Amino acid sequence: MKWSSSCTPSCKGAAGGAAMTPAPCCHAGRRNTAVAIAALAFVGLGCGGSQLPATPAAGFAGAADGEASAWKSASAQEGRRLFGATCAGCHGRRGDGQSRVATQMTPRPRDLTRGEYRFRSTVSGALPLRADMLRTLREGLPGTAMPGWKDRLDDGKLRSLVLHLESLSPRFADEQRYPDDVIAGIDGVELPAAASEASARGRRVYNEAKCGQCHGADGRGDGIAADSHRNSDGTPSHVFDFTWGIYKGGAQTAAIWRTFMTGLDGSPMPAYDQSIADPQDRKALVAYVRSLGRKRGLWFWLRERPTWRDPWADPSTEP
Repeated sequence: MKWSSSCTPSCKGAAGGAAMTPAPCCHAGRRNTAVAIAALAFVGLGCGGSQLPATPAAGFAGAADGEASAWKSASAQEGRRLFGATCAGCHGRRGDGQSRVATQMTPRPRDLTRGEYRFRSTVSGALPLRADMLRTLREGLPGTAMPGWKDRLDDGKLRSLVLHLESLSPRFADEQRYPDDVIAGIDGVELPAAASEASARGRRVYNEAKCGQCHGADGRGDGIAADSHRNSDGTPSHVFDFTWGIYKGGAQTAAIWRTFMTGLDGSPMPAYDQSIADPQDRKALVAYVRSLGRKRGLWFWLRERPTWRDPWADPSTEP
């Protein structure tokens, strides 16, 4: 197992109370390279004034959806109307999460004006793909009040909603989406056949990555740094308890793998795409945290909180 010394996430919760954050060098190289190429494309090179092609691919924002042409018929104006009718009740008319019911909800509705999206296919700090935003609207966030809209709104209307969401934050106007921001290998990732061996290996990865400092030795969210974390907007960040077995980004293997590799922007959860380089270690970590899930009795759910069915879980394909 080889760990990247220059990109290992740091957690100072035990000593200084600071939240876990990825080292700033993790993606600086690829970002600076992209900026440099774009700059050369703008000013042009010698040899007859030939220019390099611009780095952002045309239409790339929706390309991963597999239906890039469908975005042409989407309407931000329709999205604004739909947002007012279906989303503003929780997220507020301006999308800033300041609705009348926001303070009564846990977790609170996201402030969409910040442009921070946690469930992405892109590296930490990068904009999400439109396909990522569309997936969240379709499926919802299990374990929260955010429902999936796929049974109530067709994909055309959901795409319009995505366009409106982009208009709520200046990030989408000021920043570009780059093809090399996408984390490779997410789709189709599967756990090894020997689940018990993978889980044992995953526990070693869990310990070496110091996941227990926040999530606890047994994954119950009771690590020594668990109480010190705050989100980027200043609200408390509650460390995830793996024994729940309910994942907001989905409980399928690929969904959990994606969360580990991309991190949760706006929260203290860092990305591990650089520090856990071995694909087998990544899969083993997923196998281990999934093994921590515990069944809860009826009285627990009645007394503690309701839960939503995980839309990504498929009993026929997932252990």
